[in-house]
Amino acid sequence: MARKRSSSDGSISLDSLMDALTNVVAVLILVLILVQADVTQTVQKFLDDLLPATPEEVAQSKKLIEELKRKQTVAEARLREKPASPEDIAEEKRQIALLEESIEESIEENKELLADVDKLRAMEKAIRAEREVENEKTTTIQKEIARLEGLLDTIAPIDPNTPTVVRIPNSRPIPTEAATFHAIIHANRVHMIDTQAVLSVFRREFERKKADLLHQRVKLKGKVDRFIYDPNKIAAHFKDFNWGNTRGQKIEIRVVPTGYHMLLVITPDLANGGAPLEELRKPGGEFAKSIQTIRQTRNSVLLYRVHPNGFDTYLAARELSEIANVAAGWDVNGSPNFSMGIPDLTVKRLEEPPPSNGGGPPGPPGLKPKLD
Repeated sequence: MARKRSSSDGSISLDSLMDALTNVVAVLILVLILVQADVTQTVQKFLDDLLPATPEEVAQSKKLIEELKRKQTVAEARLREKPASPEDIAEEKRQIALLEESIEESIEENKELLADVDKLRAMEKAIRAEREVENEKTTTIQKEIARLEGLLDTIAPIDPNTPTVVRIPNSRPIPTEAATFHAIIHANRVHMIDTQAVLSVFRREFERKKADLLHQRVKLKGKVDRFIYDPNKIAAHFKDFNWGNTRGQKIEIRVVPTGYHMLLVITPDLANGGAPLEELRKPGGEFAKSIQTIRQTRNSVLLYRVHPNGFDTYLAARELSEIANVAAGWDVNGSPNFSMGIPDLTVKRLEEPPPSNGGGPPGPPGLKPKLD
């Protein structure tokens, strides 16, 4: 290793250091020139190879710039916003807790609803089974209607010039347990009177309101108590009652001042109601449906009340009821309505009956309806 040369004054010489530094700087300058030249060529080549932007790309770039500026503005505005205070943070936490509690309650309610789904499915299954039973009944009824239609086609039409022949009834008593239906025949119309349905509606409503209609409760020793009801209250309650009657018939509950019972009075529309003579044989008509209902009712009986002007209509209706094997009877009656006492209902007597004069022989007993 060479010794370091010292200057005449004893200091260290820096010439070698300066030479080395000069060489390094020169090399760096050369490298910089080469890099600059290479970068310039690369940029020029990139610019030469770069395709010019289309108007659509320029417009899209402008939109992108505008969107970035908008986001920058929003971000700067948020940065300038005052930070949330501890109170605001506590309120937000409280609201989140309430929301979580509400969600938990909603989940519990939904669990209850899901529990009811099984009940609904069971109900649906039961309803479907009932519907299938009704469908079978409907199919049976349709087959019976088709059979009756075939029988009707074999019946010759009635000649209007043929003399009216009415058989004298060969009477026999009505069975005790019979379900009795009635029909009023006036001129060329048959009006079905379904007392069973009307009484059923009456009893349901009466059972619902009987506590308000009670007049007196009589206690009997060793027997069931006797209930006596107020006839005026009953008549007032049913005055504007909706019976659901689709036949256009007027239904009344009338007071009998001198009696212990009330009357059910059904008045049909004699001019426009009921089934006209020309539609009696029509399948699916009102009369055909009524006959089918009566036929399917156990121990059913149909009683015709014939006005003197409706014998031809009665003969046609009676023939159809016999074809359907419906037990029937008839009598001549010119009353425009049907009335009957309401069974199993005792009311307060409002007036005493007039005294009997006791004169003359007693009249014949009333005749009960008969089958023929």
